[in-house]
Amino acid sequence: KFSIDEVYAFHNVPGMKAGSFASRVGAITGSESLFKIELKGRGGHSALPHMGVDTITVGTQIITSLQSIVSRKLNPALNGVVSVTEFRSDGTENVLPGHSVISGDTRALSIESNQIIEDSMRQIVEGISKAHNIESTFSYNTRTPITINTHDQVQFAMDVAKRLVGKDLIEEDCEPKLFSEDFSQILKVKPGCYILIGNGTEGHHGQ
Repeated sequence: KFSIDEVYAFHNVPGMKAGSFASRVGAITGSESLFKIELKGRGGHSALPHMGVDTITVGTQIITSLQSIVSRKLNPALNGVVSVTEFRSDGTENVLPGHSVISGDTRALSIESNQIIEDSMRQIVEGISKAHNIESTFSYNTRTPITINTHDQVQFAMDVAKRLVGKDLIEEDCEPKLFSEDFSQILKVKPGCYILIGNGTEGHHGQ
């Protein structure tokens, strides 16, 4: 039998100088939360829009309002992203849709930010749906938590990296990234460090 006391992981990052290393104490990559918004209105003929409540009109208002969460609801010092990635409806070329589904994902670098994003999204969906008298459902699932490095392990990893490549290629307090990382699940159990490796800054290495 054996036990694991500390954990370490590496990830290449395009746009960082090749051969360089970076990390930081605390949050280094964001959480990822998947959301789904379902709208049930009353479709109809495109020539008679007043006889129904189409979910294209309601859905676009919701999508536009979601973009205000990061700029108006979050403290500017707190990072977050809200991305709508899909908008599907049952409309056709001359039929207004009575059913639509909006989905996407969000990123956050703190539990507080993630909660603000979720609460704000729920309020927006419920408020706009109520204003148009349609039914809506909202689901929000944080499937990947924030990756949080611990102090001693970051110090150890950066000291080793300095001995390998020299201090000029080391960044010990890099900016956190808003992509998500499964390694965060392990860091919830054991102390450790997630380390970024430079992939290069030019050509396909930098993209």
